[in-house]
Amino acid sequence: MEASGERIICKCGSKSVMQAVEIFKATDLPYKKAKKLVTECNQTCCRRALMALYNMVEFGEIDYEEIDFLIDHKNATGSDEDE
Repeated sequence: MEASGERIICKCGSKSVMQAVEIFKATDLPYKKAKKLVTECNQTCCRRALMALYNMVEFGEIDYEEIDFLIDHKNATGSDEDE
């Protein structure tokens, strides 16, 4: 199993969780625009994991277990919407 930071955070892009963290740290853009730097798309397919990571970076503490859970949930259900 790959390390949490090395996992691809969204199937639309090829950025890892750590790359997304660095992108979010380097920008002062709001979430919606910063997300496009990571995913390079306008879709909401990985919204939960990306929004959680964005907020964690903003508040200075990243919970990789939660990000792993959100990525696994998205991969298992194929949906990022509330059920």
